[in-house]
Amino acid sequence: MNYKQLTEKKKVEIDILLKQGLSMRMVAKILNISHSTISRYKANKYRKRKIDINKKYVVFLKYLYDHYDRRHKSIEVCVYLFKKKYIYAPSVSVKQVYNWINNGKLEISREQTCYKKRRKKSSKSGMMGHFLWNLDNKTVLPISLRPKHIENRNEIGHLEIDSIVGKRNEYDSLISIVDRCTRKLWLIKAEYTHQHYINNLIYNYIIKNEIVVKSITVDNGLEFGALGIAAKRLGVKLYKCDPYCSFQRGTNERMNAMVRRYIPKGESLKLKPQIYLDDICFNINTMPRKIFGFKSSCEMEMSL
Repeated sequence: MNYKQLTEKKKVEIDILLKQGLSMRMVAKILNISHSTISRYKANKYRKRKIDINKKYVVFLKYLYDHYDRRHKSIEVCVYLFKKKYIYAPSVSVKQVYNWINNGKLEISREQTCYKKRRKKSSKSGMMGHFLWNLDNKTVLPISLRPKHIENRNEIGHLEIDSIVGKRNEYDSLISIVDRCTRKLWLIKAEYTHQHYINNLIYNYIIKNEIVVKSITVDNGLEFGALGIAAKRLGVKLYKCDPYCSFQRGTNERMNAMVRRYIPKGESLKLKPQIYLDDICFNINTMPRKIFGFKSSCEMEMSL
């Protein structure tokens, strides 16, 4: 059998047809060549691109592989620190690194990144429930009555509180407290989910650690049913989110996702002591954050 090399014209025609979404067999049929030829051409082209990247950005890639850690050193942080340390070495933007990851050109896969792809949610019309407002207790209010200045995140002390569950059919859980302004995190080990136990646990932890409190935002979980007592003792308002509206506590949800980097879903919390939780909080509170110009939550707290 006689073999012929692909000409530059044929290669351009293959690229154009593949970009139009045609399969390799359909392209082979149109150009009257074997589909295995197109497959080999596509593989060689991808391999050549990968080699070119590794040659030009060898210093950058070595730094990225050595320092990247999905738990507390994201792609953004590595790119920022590399450009700061190696001023004259070739580097790329954060977007380009993610493009390489999505195209499989790096040894870091999409599953190993800090933020996984989100699934598109189907749009549903209508409001989910109505506000519940206890007129006899002015301490507990719906989130619709939360003052607008809290949304600006210019003031320390406005907290969001949520619970993190562990293994199924297990009573042990975590209580996460996040400051809306500095994104500083505190974790508390809870052995039960009774509302009065959780209320005393949170109140005693806030007093012991001298946490500044000016308002508290929680969801409608049964474990926070008596938290209004702690809010009244602290002299602050407790705002409850609407049912099925976790986005109203976006800071808390994002911080819980960071905690899951250390304690994955389904993992037992019985053998996780408070000192281990404090270590997780220290790592998260001291890691550079892009939203703060690569300053940590602790640095932001000191600057305010």
